[in-house]
Amino acid sequence: MALKYEELILPNYMNSEKVYANLTVSDCAIAAVLAKLNLMLVGDSGTGKSQLAKDIFNFYFKGNFSEGGQGIMVRAHPEIDIYNEIFSELNKTEARRVLKDDIKAMVYFVDELNRAPEVTQNQFLGLGDGMMDFQGRSFRLGREGYHLLIATANLGNSEFQGTFEADKAMYNRLHVTIDVDHEDYKPTRKDKLKLKQKIADPTVKEAPLRDISDKLIISSREIAELTRNPGMDALAAMYYLEFGLDNCIRYGRKGKIWPMGCHDCQHNNAADGSHALCSLVKSPVERTLQAILKYACALEYLAKIKNPHQALNSVDTIFKAFELTGAYQQLLNPTVLKTEYFDHNPALMKEVVDKLKKDFRSNEDFILCALEKAKNGKKITSFFTYDDNGQKKIGDWNKLGDKAKGSLKKIEPFTDEKREIGMGWVKDVIDFEMEQLKEAQKKEKKEAEDAKKASENASEENTDASEEKPKGKELVALHEKEK
Repeated sequence: MALKYEELILPNYMNSEKVYANLTVSDCAIAAVLAKLNLMLVGDSGTGKSQLAKDIFNFYFKGNFSEGGQGIMVRAHPEIDIYNEIFSELNKTEARRVLKDDIKAMVYFVDELNRAPEVTQNQFLGLGDGMMDFQGRSFRLGREGYHLLIATANLGNSEFQGTFEADKAMYNRLHVTIDVDHEDYKPTRKDKLKLKQKIADPTVKEAPLRDISDKLIISSREIAELTRNPGMDALAAMYYLEFGLDNCIRYGRKGKIWPMGCHDCQHNNAADGSHALCSLVKSPVERTLQAILKYACALEYLAKIKNPHQALNSVDTIFKAFELTGAYQQLLNPTVLKTEYFDHNPALMKEVVDKLKKDFRSNEDFILCALEKAKNGKKITSFFTYDDNGQKKIGDWNKLGDKAKGSLKKIEPFTDEKREIGMGWVKDVIDFEMEQLKEAQKKEKKEAEDAKKASENASEENTDASEEKPKGKELVALHEKEK
């Protein structure tokens, strides 16, 4: 039942714009589906976001649940009540509302999410969590652990009347966001020329009904397993995003002062409009961090399905996953976003991620060396660099003699002071890894001692039993005596 890339090609929506490695915009949406990460598609009216969602809804999940498919489609509006309209029905015999089988649907497609007011959008939080509360009880949505929310919306555009903002809680449950209006995510001209070869039809096209949900369940489980051991490089990048982005060059920690404390910060240059990197973005919350890692694993998983020989770099994958998961998670400085980027989240997010990755890469060798050594019980926090046949290499400062130290520069990169993105977290990870190693060694030693003791006890019992048991002539004599 291995999933083939050909099975995932969408029947109507076309977007071959390259985003990362061998993956296109269409692939980025597909990767979210494979990982069962909720997907939000934003953009101007008529840009294809509803077509993309409908293709997935029909071609992967066989359409509406009531017609034998695996999905529920909801068109948001101000008076919507999903509890009564979708999930329950009136039992006339008992004169009360009862839950319908619709909770078993695997995918929920909410079209034009922000046509519903913010308070009404709260009903969709359960769809994002995969849980539905009804009459004081909670019910799991989906099948075999798989549930998915796909939403479309027009955000930050005053042209659209009758639309509302989405609150932080709603954004936080929409793990991956693709803005099809962003220059990097628009269909190519070739895509548009291919579309013009088809019969002109301005409406959203109905994709063929097909059900590959069983294979999607398997893929989602395989991707989940990949998150257990993503590799040291990927983990280092994740630590950098989680702990490093919490740093503030002015106050030490962002906390509640961010972003208000950035307005008059001396590290932001009003003359040329430059900003300290710490003023532009804050650390993701735990839910988003988990989405970043899972989406990174999904991108690599799909890239390998598409081409088993595709070369990938786990650090690049993590930062690309952060770019696509973090743009609408309210991590960006709202003042800068509004006044300088006109609420175009992907533009600011891309710029921020490029700078973050550059900073991480400049310290990557120090970070990975320290973490690898820590796993072997060695602590290195001070370094020196040297040239080896034109290649820059690093070494342990504490292994140098006094004479060598006099001619080299000591490098201590793991600090938060005078840094826009903190690096002090590396010392904490080193200490944690060494503590884990000690605990593992202690446990292994105790298990060995217990095993040795158990073996000795078993040997003593066998010896005692052997001594008590009559042998040879003794048995014959005893038998004769009994006669």
